[in-house]
Amino acid sequence: MQHRPRTVSPSTAPHRARRRAAAATSAAAAAALALTGCAPAADEGLVRSDTARVVVAPADAAAGPDAVAATEELGLLALRATAEPKENALVSPASLSFALALLAEGARGETATTLDAALGAAGEERTSAYNALQGELAKHDGDPAVVQDDELPERPVLHLADQAVLDDELTVEPDYLDALASAFDAGVQRTDLGGGEGKKVLDSWVNHHTGGLIEESAIEPDPSLRLVLQNAILLAARWQSPFDEASTGDQDFTGPGGTAPTEMLRGTRPWAYAESDGWAAVRLPYAEAFHADLLLPPEGTDPADVDPGTLTTLTTALDDAAPQVVELTMPTLELEPPTLDLAPALERAGLAGLYDSPDLSGISTAEQLRVSQVLQQAHLNLDEDGTVAAAVTEIAAEATSAMPEEPAVRMTVDRPYLLRIAHTETRLPLFLAAVRSPQH
Repeated sequence: MQHRPRTVSPSTAPHRARRRAAAATSAAAAAALALTGCAPAADEGLVRSDTARVVVAPADAAAGPDAVAATEELGLLALRATAEPKENALVSPASLSFALALLAEGARGETATTLDAALGAAGEERTSAYNALQGELAKHDGDPAVVQDDELPERPVLHLADQAVLDDELTVEPDYLDALASAFDAGVQRTDLGGGEGKKVLDSWVNHHTGGLIEESAIEPDPSLRLVLQNAILLAARWQSPFDEASTGDQDFTGPGGTAPTEMLRGTRPWAYAESDGWAAVRLPYAEAFHADLLLPPEGTDPADVDPGTLTTLTTALDDAAPQVVELTMPTLELEPPTLDLAPALERAGLAGLYDSPDLSGISTAEQLRVSQVLQQAHLNLDEDGTVAAAVTEIAAEATSAMPEEPAVRMTVDRPYLLRIAHTETRLPLFLAAVRSPQH
C-alpha cells in the first residue's frame, strides 16, 4: 500500500519505505507484463454464456446466514491448516467458499452432498445464498488498481471476480457454464492448461484482479489439467477514524519466537468492545460497510485455536455493543504468507473425496475429473490509514484415466491475536489472520 509523503520517526520510516517499495514493485511487474506482451489482457479470449446474470436479493436467500456460518467454519479450518503453526497465517474464508460454490454447481451425487454440507446449504438454496452474498459485495466494486494509488479511497472498494479456465481438450456441459454465468457472473476462457500459454492466462487474471498485489497464479500447469476455477477478492478501505501517525512507535510484542520491538499504532476512541472466556475483542469500523475485529486470547493461547462458539459469542456481542472508550495499542501489519495448500482444511471439512473419484459430471461427462490442486494466496497491509488486502483461491481439476481523560478500557495487543475483517451487513468473513509475529 502506498501513502502520501509524510514526516515519520526514524523507527517507523524503514517500514513505510518497504511498503511503498512493495507496492511500486507490484505495479512495475504488472506494467512490464503488459508492455512485453508476456501475458494477455486479464479477460482476453473471454467466452461468456448467453445466460443473463441473475442477482438474488438477501431477503430471497433464506440460507444466507447458514452460508456465512459455514464460511466462518471453513476459514478457521484453513487458518489451522498452515504448515508453520508458529508463523503468521492469513486466509480469506470468503474466497474459499466462493471458489467451492463454483465447483459445487457441477457436482452430483455424494460429491454434491459433501460440498453442500461444507457450504451450509444445498442445491438451489446454496446457489441463491452465495449469489446474494456476492451481490451485496458487488455494491462496493471498483477498479482493483486502486491499491496502487498514493491514498486509500474515500469509500471502501471491495472487488470480487470469478473465472473458469477450460483446457482446450475439455468437453464442458453447457448447463455448467450457464450456471456460472447466471449465478456468479463468472468469465470463461479456453487455453492449453498443459503449458506456458495457460500459465499466462492464469497469471494475467490474478495480477489484474488483485491490483498487482498477487502477481501470478499458484497453479502448476500439467497436461492432465482440464479446468481451473479462480476467485479473487480485494479490499482497500480507510479507517472511519484514522490513527495519528505521530503516536506510532515501537513497543515489545511477545510471540512464539520471543519478545521483539514492534511498530505499534496507538489510539483512544469509542469502539465496540466485548469479553468472553478470557478473550477480549474490539471492532474497528472502516469508512463504511466493513469492519475489522481484533480478538486477543488469554496468554498462552494460540489465536487459531479459538473455539467457534467463542468466536460467534464475541462477534455477536460486538454487533450489539454500544461504543465505549478503548485505549488501543496494536501492531501495523505486512502479511504475505506462502501459498497455502488447502487440502488439509478440505479433508477436515469432509471434502477429501474431491481428490479421489468425485462426481463432477455436471461439469463434463466426456471424461472423469478430480480435484488436484486447491491453493490460496493472500496479502494484507494495515497501518494508520486503513487496510489493503487481497486473496486468490484456485481450484484445479484434472482428468484421471469524544474522549474522557481516563479510558474505560485499555487493550494492548502485545501477544498473538486473531484479526477478522468482515462485511458488516452480512457478517461474511472476508479475511482471517492469526498474527503471531508481526515484526516486519
